[in-house]
Amino acid sequence: MKTKTIATSALGFIALLVACGWYLKTSAIETVYPSVEEIDRIGQANGMTDCFWVTYTGKGKGFGYAYPDSGGANYWKSQFKLPAGSRLDVVGEFPHARHLSFNVYDEIGQPVDRLNDVLIAADESAVNPFIPGNARDDAGRGYSMTLLPAAITAGVPMAERDRTRQGNTLLAPTDSELVQLVMRIYVPDDALTAKGGVELPRARLTLADGKTLEGDELCKAIVVKEHIVRDRHLSRATVKALAALDNPTAPYHPAQTEPRWNAFRNMGLSFASLLDGTSWEWLKGYMSQKLSGGFYSTLDNTYLYAYVDKRYGDVLTIQGRAPSTPVTAKGDPLMGTGQVRYWSFCQNRSLYDTSVDQCVYDEKVAKNDQGEYLIAMSTPELRPSNAKAECGVTWMPWGGGDGIDNPHGGLLLHRHMIAAPDFKESIFAIQAEGEEKQVMGPYYPRSAYVAKAAFEARGCPVK
Repeated sequence: MKTKTIATSALGFIALLVACGWYLKTSAIETVYPSVEEIDRIGQANGMTDCFWVTYTGKGKGFGYAYPDSGGANYWKSQFKLPAGSRLDVVGEFPHARHLSFNVYDEIGQPVDRLNDVLIAADESAVNPFIPGNARDDAGRGYSMTLLPAAITAGVPMAERDRTRQGNTLLAPTDSELVQLVMRIYVPDDALTAKGGVELPRARLTLADGKTLEGDELCKAIVVKEHIVRDRHLSRATVKALAALDNPTAPYHPAQTEPRWNAFRNMGLSFASLLDGTSWEWLKGYMSQKLSGGFYSTLDNTYLYAYVDKRYGDVLTIQGRAPSTPVTAKGDPLMGTGQVRYWSFCQNRSLYDTSVDQCVYDEKVAKNDQGEYLIAMSTPELRPSNAKAECGVTWMPWGGGDGIDNPHGGLLLHRHMIAAPDFKESIFAIQAEGEEKQVMGPYYPRSAYVAKAAFEARGCPVK
């Protein structure tokens, strides 16, 4: 495992801390690179890769970096060089699944462009099963898309780019030597593999002189395995230093006594959330609220995050109104609609350890007649007897801690994917950190720590 330290503008708040007298013994951000041998070993073990789609993460297999969703998502990654004047075409079949997308990233892991399922026109005589109302099981499900270099950067609203996008075209930044491409398939139909019942898309390279390369010939010519897996995170020393700040209202900082859900805006602001509740929180006022993504996120998702610590109580409860979604896991015949395409809760570890312990997603979450959910998190020993689906509760086991030296802590993520235009209470509608409760209203995840006995006293169904 190789570690490389990189300085980025996203860490402007660290410079402010230094100016105020803080001394950090190491640089603030690191990137970890597994070896090519490890990449090959894991790829052979999971059987979900080929020479172009080099790595896979999903269903407990592959590299668990960059806050993956282990509930409904599966990820494949490729990294390659585009020769001057060349064009890369990707040909495949739409999976039997809830969602398909392709995202391209810059060198620091920010998404710069994406092409998702509803933006991909099906081949002639084929059907795009992701268009609402279309048949989801049609045999003709072919598509092709083209990746072209362009002068693009992170932070441009996709609605603006989509208005001028040429059909089935995905853009890659010209200022990056390597193209990093990630394909995601969410919620493959039950009984199907992570690939959603189809083969991995095939790549075809057309060189400037018209020659085409496919298969192993293409991979040998352009695919770069070295450093294809990149785990970007704050250094251990930085997280420990910021987690050790005095917080007069929260003895288990950075977790608050009532979990504080922040909207993810950019990497720098998320790092600065470690200042919440401390005498240094005012420094966040100097940071950009620009939405630019990061940690290899997808441009189809947006996120809330909250630090938690089980020393505050036996059971952490999370409750709110569930956004409606299409229901697809059982193989519904037609593609439906919803307020969002997908939503989930995940317990991750920290800004140092970016792996995930467990997730639950929309179709797997119990809801009452009013469309409200109640999630209870605890250790198995402290699981309330009524923390079960028949009582209207979704139970999540507490994870292994923050990945540093706090076995009680963790970092929760709440995802929304592709909000409907008229759903004004989604995470997407939040324009600045601090607006979360006001904007989301009943969809905001109200959270509290309670004693096991108090939770059990709420009966079954849980009141």
